[in-house]
Amino acid sequence: MSDERVIFGNTVDSLYGRTLDGDLTPELKARLKALGLDLDAPLQAAYPHAVWVRCLDETGRTLHPDVPLDEARRRLARRMIEGYAQTLMGASVLAMARVLGTMRSLGRMTHNFRSGNNFTETRLEVVSPNAADLWFNEPEATEGFVEGVLEEGLQRIGVKGLVITRTRQGPDSCTYRVQWDDTAAS
Repeated sequence: MSDERVIFGNTVDSLYGRTLDGDLTPELKARLKALGLDLDAPLQAAYPHAVWVRCLDETGRTLHPDVPLDEARRRLARRMIEGYAQTLMGASVLAMARVLGTMRSLGRMTHNFRSGNNFTETRLEVVSPNAADLWFNEPEATEGFVEGVLEEGLQRIGVKGLVITRTRQGPDSCTYRVQWDDTAAS
């Protein structure tokens, strides 16, 4: 079995097929194809993480040229969750998260992210009833992306007063302090 990090085709579809399709110029699609993502062909089951990162960065720089790259990635992640919510799997995950509440949903992040890739690991440390530190094995190469996924996903399940603070732990991990106001969603 390979240890290669991959992004599953459903993740690519959630971003590129379901939400960005109208924003993709023929020139951008050609550049993405040259990087390993042919959006005019049937999606593959999985793509190497390196291809995903290069395509995210190219897309981010093209669609959001006036913001830092980590902010562009954050915006793309939010759009990906928008598309994910349109899928049967995404709608189910978000519905379950509403039932579970914020803290228990944060505790399931490894499981949730593993529906889109084969490598994400998380650890949750409860700080208070409305705050937690969530560690990810997120590489610097995608900084900003997880933050956008958390923001959009938590807002979609009704979390109010959300504040996420990122602390880079090194090139291969990051911790997010997630705080919220809505005690009913805990």
